[in-house]
Amino acid sequence: MSETQNELRVMNTLRGKISEMTTSGNMTLVGVDVDGTRMTAIMIGTPGKVPYLQMSGDVELLFNESAVSIGKMVQGQMSLNNQLDCTIERLVVGEILTQVILSFNGEHLTSLITTMSAKRLDLKAGDRVTAFIKTNEVMLKEPDEAGNGD
Repeated sequence: MSETQNELRVMNTLRGKISEMTTSGNMTLVGVDVDGTRMTAIMIGTPGKVPYLQMSGDVELLFNESAVSIGKMVQGQMSLNNQLDCTIERLVVGEILTQVILSFNGEHLTSLITTMSAKRLDLKAGDRVTAFIKTNEVMLKEPDEAGNGD
C-alpha cells in the first residue's frame, strides 16, 4: 500500500445505545441502536460481569476497515446483520488494495477491499453503497467520559 493509504488507516468507531441483549453461557449478543440503524456485536461476558452492558447504555462499536465489505445495488436477503447505507466520499486506489472512505449518518468509515473488486463494482465518489460488517467482527467498548472515544 502507498504511504497515503498507511496514513489513512484507522479503526472504525460508531457510538450507540444498547437496545437488546441475549445471553447464553458466557456470551452475549448485543443489539445497538446507532442513530436509528440496528447493529449487533457478540461479547465474551455477561451483563453481570461487564459493567457497561446495560440496557440503554452508551457504547462504542469498533471494527477494522478490512472487516467492512461493500455492496452496490444489493437485493435479497443476507445473513449479515450489520448493514449500513453509506455514500462513498472518496477512494484511495492502490495496485492491489483500495481504501473506500464512506459517510454514514455524518460519520466517516473506511473499508479496505481489493482494487479488482472496486473496479468490478465501478465504485466512485458519490455512489450509494451498503457496508456489511459481520457481527463477530464488531467489538464493544465503554465510551470514555469525554465521549470522543480516545
